[in-house]
Amino acid sequence: MPLEMCLACGGDRIKSVADLGESPVATGALFDDRASARQAACGRLEIGMCLDCTHVQNLAFDARLVEYDVSYDNSLHFSGIFQEYADELVVRLVDKYDIRGKRIVEIGSGKGDFLRSICAVGGNTGTGFDPSVEPGTEIPGVRLVRDYFRPGLQSEPYDLLVCRHVLEHLDDPAALLRALSASASPGALYYFEVPAAEFNFGPDGLWDCIYPHVSYFSQGSLAALMQRCGFQIVSLERSFHGQFLSAEVRAGRKPSATQHETDSHLSRMKRFAERYRHAVARWRADVMSARDAGAVVVVWGAGSKGVNFLNAVDVAGDLLAVDINPRKTGKYLPVSGHEVLAPQALTQRQVSTIVVTNPVYTNEIMSTLTELGIDARVVNA
Repeated sequence: MPLEMCLACGGDRIKSVADLGESPVATGALFDDRASARQAACGRLEIGMCLDCTHVQNLAFDARLVEYDVSYDNSLHFSGIFQEYADELVVRLVDKYDIRGKRIVEIGSGKGDFLRSICAVGGNTGTGFDPSVEPGTEIPGVRLVRDYFRPGLQSEPYDLLVCRHVLEHLDDPAALLRALSASASPGALYYFEVPAAEFNFGPDGLWDCIYPHVSYFSQGSLAALMQRCGFQIVSLERSFHGQFLSAEVRAGRKPSATQHETDSHLSRMKRFAERYRHAVARWRADVMSARDAGAVVVVWGAGSKGVNFLNAVDVAGDLLAVDINPRKTGKYLPVSGHEVLAPQALTQRQVSTIVVTNPVYTNEIMSTLTELGIDARVVNA
């Protein structure tokens, strides 16, 4: 589908809101050396909004630039805050829908963390599809396929299909959803999860526009997409401290009115564009001041938000990058080329400031700093 058409409702009333310039294509990729990291590809972010359903998408997105392989690591399960959320989600799904002794398929299963948990808790068996699966990974009751899920070619039977943080990466999410609804097993439940545009573009979500995300779903636009593709919504709500949208659906059409707060969402988008420009300019000035003063400033979190922040404000590489995911330690981040340090490495440095790009993790980070004996100022980006 051309990106001039809305990926959620299919409408053609798209208004360009902000041109955010060049951004790394592979924000979740890790590199073995700084030179190859610095040569990573970039793509343009031109953000537009559908005036019919409030869906936001990157009008300049080119799917040919994006490739996922084993180097891609977007796991958040090393965080206690996130793991608590994931554990509660597993228990809720198992208990609410009696997902016990069932067959589960997960599209975009990553390293298999969520599938491992829901199969263990409910005594289920599962199959996960993801090109980033680590070779040789073995999980009891789980089969991981290092490939994309291909509707029509893979005929795994399932009682529950899970698809978390995948739809926002697709340049035609409706094609996948239509294929799923057309081939649905009787009574099958579907769980979809995406970042919430209400948070992404709200006052706390400044660094969430990244190239791999072609779509930014609001509650209204996600509902429009689901209903358009033949799904009946059982539940659609904000989750994970308001940062995600969680949709529980079943195949079957049941028309319902969906309200779209177009004017307020458009105003939110315009404010975001202005806030983003001001924040980038301010942080660039702060980074230069810190460098001139010899201060050690650390960005905590080498995920997509951290990569976005570092590339926007610190092309010279004056800041340090830290992440609790041990698979990232010693690797280098795309385009900016920052090496990822383990938190323990900070004990050897006189750190003055810790910059946090996702406020939900602030208390967890402060606790880790206390355990490490690091007395540094913690600020939200």
